[in-house]
This record gives sequence, structure tokens and C-alpha cells, in this order.
Amino acid sequence: MVMLQSVRDNLKGTIVSVIVILFFILPMVITGVGSSFLGSVAGTDAAVVDGRSITKKELSREIYMQKQRLLAQQGVDPSADYLKDENLAQPVLERLTRKAAVLAAAEKGGMAVSEKSINGAIVGQEEFKVDGKFSSQQYRSLLARVGLTPAAYKAATAEEMMLGQLNKGLELSSFVTEKEKSEIIAIINEKRSFFTVKIPADDLADSIEVTDAEIAAYYQANEAEFREPEKLSVDYIELSVNSIAATVTVDEADVRSQYEQEAESFDATPELTVAHILLEEDSSAKLTEVQAKLAAGDEFADVAKAYSDDAGSRDQGGELGVLVAGAFPEAFESAARELGEGEVSGPVKTDSGTHFIKVLKKDVPEVPSFESRKAAIERSLKVAKAEGIYLSEMEKLDELTFGAPDLSGAAKELGIEVKTTQPFQRNTGLGVAGNPEVRNAAFGDEVLIDNRNSQVIELAGNRALVVRKNTHSPEHIKPLEEVKEQVVSKLTESKLNDLLEEKAETFIAEAKSSEDLNALAESSGYAYAMFEDVSRSDPVSDPATRNTVFSMPLIEGETAFDASPVRDGGYQVVGVVKKSAGTADDMEPTQVAGLATQLSRENSRFEGSAFESEVVANADIKIH
Repeated sequence: MVMLQSVRDNLKGTIVSVIVILFFILPMVITGVGSSFLGSVAGTDAAVVDGRSITKKELSREIYMQKQRLLAQQGVDPSADYLKDENLAQPVLERLTRKAAVLAAAEKGGMAVSEKSINGAIVGQEEFKVDGKFSSQQYRSLLARVGLTPAAYKAATAEEMMLGQLNKGLELSSFVTEKEKSEIIAIINEKRSFFTVKIPADDLADSIEVTDAEIAAYYQANEAEFREPEKLSVDYIELSVNSIAATVTVDEADVRSQYEQEAESFDATPELTVAHILLEEDSSAKLTEVQAKLAAGDEFADVAKAYSDDAGSRDQGGELGVLVAGAFPEAFESAARELGEGEVSGPVKTDSGTHFIKVLKKDVPEVPSFESRKAAIERSLKVAKAEGIYLSEMEKLDELTFGAPDLSGAAKELGIEVKTTQPFQRNTGLGVAGNPEVRNAAFGDEVLIDNRNSQVIELAGNRALVVRKNTHSPEHIKPLEEVKEQVVSKLTESKLNDLLEEKAETFIAEAKSSEDLNALAESSGYAYAMFEDVSRSDPVSDPATRNTVFSMPLIEGETAFDASPVRDGGYQVVGVVKKSAGTADDMEPTQVAGLATQLSRENSRFEGSAFESEVVANADIKIH
């Protein structure tokens, strides 16, 4: 645990603020670990890692969240085997066990996150705010939707912040030696002198002939190039709650009534910013001393710094930040809510010890004005009204399209437009065809073979549509007549490249014994240019040429050659004649410092990877 101690030392006095996103807690990126370490254990837990339980409920929730992340990616088929719970369970559980092993190691190394930092992270999340301010009601409501209690969410937030603290600590504990820095600077600032010779293609292209026999031979040998995949286009009509909502109206009285209901149920619970003094030991003498100092008017923050046993908040005068409902013991929260701004409680007993609580700030939220809420309420009422209409219209859509010879009658009856997609394939498409459900229905027997309307296809976002085949093109090889021009172009290009490559090789052979390369190039009608001491970023030559120049291996005292096609259709010969190592003098001091930081960050990644591998290898991991 030497590395953990180094990490912790580097973080002393540093306030870590890591915001954890409510519904999208990203998995920690750790190097892959095989399943050979997995043991077995009986019981109700999914796994136990160094005494830390991973419950089956937690595993189920993570499997669900991973599935939602995958489904959010475009073009994912919801019915794919890899999205089944049984196939997601193993990789998700391995990720959770690795994370648990790292957390256990961090705790053993003495890492912790202060209550103030945790509360600040929670209160600062936009998802929990209403009109720009933290709302306890919104907080509890959102957590309930994903099956979390405030205490569980607070624990999850603390874990993610500890992981962030660990990663930051690894970065801060890494360093770069002067030798490493000098070697990198020598490479980065290296300069090379080289020449280029451009061989034009213009005069050669006109001399190239392609015969019918060559065309036929290429076509037969490369039929796969001319394979056209199966494609289908469909007509469709679509219903959606959003489109219906745009056409409905709501009464002002209904908007006003909804606002009054909101105002009546508005959570006016004051937002408290609190501080505390924690006495862990049951010492009546210390308790009496603290009470006496507070009664005498001593500054609460000074008393906290001198007496509090909460190392996380003591140096900040006991400040814990905003009191998050459910995140503190019930006795603590109840006592705090009894206080006015600036007031200090008497002794409050919890499992952690005895607290003295001070309310630093008490904000009573105000009911939003009608005007500020009007547009949002109108929108929600329109959507609610549209949802009812949508259900009945969807039934009508089903009735009108079932057995109908086309979609025009249903479209006219429902007042919507028949649209047509671009041709799409079985596994990809644009617009509505980007949805796997639409493609599956379109390529199903009912639509593709029987030439009937599809059943109603329900999509995410309260959308429904019916499709009907418009055009269908089976997979086929395009006829030679259709692709002849393309074949001629490919053969011409290939022959031209062969000629240019031959000329480049001839020039290189002659250049090796020539004393005047410029004259040699001119005698062949080629353009010659010399570039002295060019750096990797020097704009005197184009990026592609510089990349070639600096990727060429060099032998001291010899010219290195390379030849390759260029964008204008010609060929270019490059000859590198010398190189010189770069130094720090070629850089600004800020650039040198920035490079050192970047190298340190890269080192920390390698060290972090090694640390994680060691932690997982040494952890006691048992899988149920």
C-alpha cells in the first residue's frame, strides 16, 4: 500500500469535487481482468470482495443500466442476444467486483470523502434542481424512480468521489525524470533536411490503353466489388404524441388550475446549510467544555476546529454544506430543522457520537410565479391531452390500415401525410428506417412478400407507424455495362501507378550516384525542391510529406529514399539527407512545463493500470 500512502499524502488539504450524474454513473475504466480469479460463495449476495458485498439487487440494477446505455446507441437491435440479462451479467459483475476491490484498497489506505464534499456534489447536480435551486422533493422523486433511497445514493456518490480522488492522487503522485523529458524533447523537436521530386502523371495518362479483354477479366475476378446489397424503400404514415400536441389547445382556466395545484403541493421545506461539532467519545468533561465555550459566545467554527472529531469537516469550521434530506441520521436532521438561521443546537446523540449543530444559512424556497410556470404547464397539459387522443388514433390507425390496399385512405381519414423512405438495407437505414423495429417489419414476410401493410409499429417517444413496400431491389451483381466506366478507371489508375512507380525507382537509382539532383530532376522534367532543418510542425511543406519524412528510418551518412503517390495523381520521391536532435531551447518554458505535465499524466495512467491489476490480483473475490 505504499502507492496509496503516496496518493493520500499528495491529496492532503485538497478539496475534491466530483459530480456524479444521476442516471448515468459511468463504469470505472480499469484494465481487463480475466475470470480465472473467480471463486464461489453461498448466500444471497452476487459477490463479496474483501468483505464488501455486491447484492443481487445492485447487480440487477447495473445490468439494467448497462442495457439502457447500449440501447441508446444508434442502430442497436433490442432483440440482440448480447443484450439479454444472462449475457450481460458476467461482464457487469466483473466490472463491479473490480470497482469494489479498488474501493476496498482505497479505504484500507485511509482514503475518505468528507460529508461536505458529498453533500455539495449532490446539491450541485442540475437533475435535482427546480428553478435553479436544489429541491428535496425533486431529489427524493428522482431517486424513487430508479429504486434508490437517499442513503444508498449518498453512499454511491461517496464511492464515485473516492474513485475520482484515487485517480487524481495517482496523477499527482506520478513524475517524469529529466532523462525521460530530454529524450522526448529530442524527438519532438527533431529537425530533418530533405528534398522532394515530383513526377507528373499528365503526359502518361494519355498513353495508357485498356483492352476489352482486360476489362472483362477484371470484372470477373472482382465481382464482389460490384455487388449491390438488397434494398427496400417503404411508404409510411406516422402518429406521435408530439405532433398531436402541436395541434391541440388548452384553456387558460385549466392552466391556472394546474398551477394552483402545483403551488398547493409545492415543497417549501427550507434549505439549510449546516455545520457541526462531532464528539465521538462519550466524555462528559469534553462535552461540558464545548457547551461552555459555545454558551460563552465563542465562534462555532473555532470551537469545531479545536474539538471536533470529524476530520473531514473540522478544518472548515465543521461546515457540512447543504442538509440533504435522508443523507443524515434522523435525530441530526430533526434537530437541525428545529433551528433558525445562526442558532446552535444542544447535544444531539446519533450512532456516530454527539453533535452540536449550527444552521449557517436558512433559505425558504418561494413558490414560482404563474408566468414563470405557464409555458411548461401548457406544454404538459397539451401532451397529456394528446396522449389520450394518441391512443384512440392509434386504434383507428390499426383498423384503417388492416387489409387496406394502400395507406392513402388511412392517411386522409387521420389527416396525416404518406411519406416514403430512402432505400435501406436490413441492418441499416436513415430516418424512420434507422429504427430496428421498422426494418424488421419492412423486411418481414407480411410486407416484403405478401405486399400487405404492416401491423402498427410502436416506437420510443410515443410514436407509431404503419409501413408498406414501395420498391424492392434484391441483392445482385451489377452488369458489366453499368460498371464498365468504373472498371476502366480502376485499370487506368493501376497502370498509371505502375508506370509512375517505375519512373520513381529509376530516379532513385540514378540519384544515389548523382552529384546534382536538381539537374537530374530537370533533365527528366521533374520538379525538385530542397527543405533545410524542417521541424515536425513546420508549414514549409505539406503535412503528408512531413509525416513521411519523420517516419523514415535513417542511417548516418546515407540519404534515405521513399516514393509514394500524391493527391494530384502524380508520384513523389522524398530523400532525407540529415537530422538533428531537438533541445529544450527550441521551446517556450510554458511548453516545456506543459510537456512535463502531459508525460506525468501518461505515466500515471500506466501506474494506475499496474496498481489496479495488483489490487484485483490480491483481492479476496468470491462470486456466488
